[in-house]
Amino acid sequence: MATKTINISKQATGTGLYLTDNEGHAGDGTITTIVREGDTVVWQLKPKGGITEITNIYPKTGSENIFSNPPIQQPDGSWKGTVANSISGSESYSIDYNIGKDSYTDDPEILVDDD
Repeated sequence: MATKTINISKQATGTGLYLTDNEGHAGDGTITTIVREGDTVVWQLKPKGGITEITNIYPKTGSENIFSNPPIQQPDGSWKGTVANSISGSESYSIDYNIGKDSYTDDPEILVDDD
């Protein structure tokens, strides 16, 4: 079981998310992070990344929920979820976040590796 960390910041232009993970994926708006059963996924704000806070992380409507419990906010402001056992496929999930007092949502994806 591994920990997958997804770093969140604001895109250079606009209000969308720029995401990077500890697997080397990076991109505006979406990346696909590959996980296995039992992995922990941590979403954290990049320091001075332009995002004020993450307010919620949840499965996108119509997407399979791959987490054993909904991701929850940690005392340090990051969010953490654990990939359920006996699950496969991918999940598009929504991240609600604030830039200053304005609220936004973006929809990255997590893919469960069955190997």
